[in-house]
Amino acid sequence: MPKTPYNSHKPGKEPPKRKSPQFEAAVSVYIENDTDKASALGFAEWLRKNKISPVTGNNGYNWYVKFHYVNKNVSKDGKYQRSTYHGIYLKLFNDTWHMLPSKDILEKVLLRDDIKETVWDSIFPCYGCNYGCYEQVHNTARKKSFFDREVSVKGVCPRQPLCFTNPSDKTLGALKEILLERKNSDDLIISTGMTIYNYGMI
Repeated sequence: MPKTPYNSHKPGKEPPKRKSPQFEAAVSVYIENDTDKASALGFAEWLRKNKISPVTGNNGYNWYVKFHYVNKNVSKDGKYQRSTYHGIYLKLFNDTWHMLPSKDILEKVLLRDDIKETVWDSIFPCYGCNYGCYEQVHNTARKKSFFDREVSVKGVCPRQPLCFTNPSDKTLGALKEILLERKNSDDLIISTGMTIYNYGMI
């Protein structure tokens, strides 16, 4: 289980208080391990080459990849609401890089038998983010179902249950296929019983 983003930076490598620098610039300074650094920079290069460039976030080492959605629960002047959501988050903490998928992307990850074992090692704990559910979930055992196998994990994040830490080439290969499929497919449809807040990431 990976360590969490808060209080896990070496002195002098704390994240900026406002907007983060470009992902590649931060990686070059933050990550000391040459292999980890090359992996993160290679993935960023692939994202930009395929026009799914990471957008800079705020309040920490945060970047995200945006995709489009159509909300069929909200309309105005006969047109459905259209906007973007965060398909994946990229984060730096604990001296390396991490990728957290939205539910939309996670559902496709869970169909991949080739990275099934990686998923078991990537369950992400609650770390007290700004959603405010820390007191309820931090010490709570929750049941999660992955690949039709139910597990009980104490303190697992209910919103982003998986975090790929310094993903392997095999995992990155699968994720690249999934992200390209998402980019080249129709916009994510938010229909009855769904909200973008629990399906994508805003």
